[in-house]
Amino acid sequence: MNLVDSLTILITEGVANSAIKDAITNKHVCHLRYMNDDKLPRGSEHRVIQPVAYGMSNGKKPNPVVRAYQTSGPSLKVNEKGVPLPDWRLFRVDRMNSFTPVSGEGDEIFKTFTEPPMYNKVGDKSMSRMDYNSKF
Repeated sequence: MNLVDSLTILITEGVANSAIKDAITNKHVCHLRYMNDDKLPRGSEHRVIQPVAYGMSNGKKPNPVVRAYQTSGPSLKVNEKGVPLPDWRLFRVDRMNSFTPVSGEGDEIFKTFTEPPMYNKVGDKSMSRMDYNSKF
């Protein structure tokens, strides 16, 4: 890891690193507000995601990213069937406006999830490095 990567991680630490790690480790369903969501259809809603991995993106300027299965909320992208959600998304941490676990019901403090469809236990080609991921 070089100085730029280290500084990027330190700068984004205040955004949600500990909350992200906790959500991934404990499989918490989360609400996410992402940069420019307010300009998208259904932009007033939170994205509902199931975060499964955290690491650094590929490319010349790696960024901390979260791989998540998005089940609802604003989204520009569509899958190969032309359906926007649910589907897998890669979110840059520095573009997250808020990241909060969804409250659970009954004895559950936070709502949790089971293994999402097509979860890849081996790795993520969009990440140069995976720091942690959910264990199912």
